Amino acid sequence: MSKPYDREYYIPTPTATTRFFRTFLPWQVIRFAWINLKMVRMISIGHHGRAPLRPIVWPEEGKGRK
Repeated sequence: MSKPYDREYYIPTPTATTRFFRTFLPWQVIRFAWINLKMVRMISIGHHGRAPLRPIVWPEEGKGRK
């Protein structure tokens, strides 16, 4: 039988650094922008079937290798 002071009852508390970054507005803006860029990439994969790394250029009819 487990006791209340065993490891499974341990509640981790955030460190001072963690608390600082959770309340530091510039860091939150950077994280928000990064998450949004990742979402835009995922959505574009869903629309195009792949991540567009460069503009899609379709070859013209009659040009190219013969």
